[in-house]
Amino acid sequence: MKLSFIAARKLKENPMAQVRPKWLAFYAERVEPVSKEIFSHIEKMIIGTLIVSAGAHVSSSEPAIVLFGYLRHGLIGRGVMLFGVILLVLNFLDGLYKLAKLNWHIAYQIVMTFFYIALTVRLIQLILAFRGGE
Repeated sequence: MKLSFIAARKLKENPMAQVRPKWLAFYAERVEPVSKEIFSHIEKMIIGTLIVSAGAHVSSSEPAIVLFGYLRHGLIGRGVMLFGVILLVLNFLDGLYKLAKLNWHIAYQIVMTFFYIALTVRLIQLILAFRGGE
């Protein structure tokens, strides 16, 4: 009886002792998996946009580097762009599939689709703008 009284008194004295374990459990269950998933998709989107931007840069101007000697730069640039677009589409479909499994409203999925496409196009434009400033 005396031990439980001492433990209860310590909890009363330090209310943060109750909050910390609850926060850590909430973070481990809810926040960490979602943030890992979001950053994983953003990372894949950035890689895809960098690949598309690199292909666009190669096909738009003649670089000083001879790639394979006989192949034209425009052809290689379009191939690299196609590879980047395929990566972006696969990342988009993966994200859409994971959103569909959550049983959220279809309007939210449509909004996220437009957001993903707009962000991808804007990232490509931004990267090309930085490349053009050399």
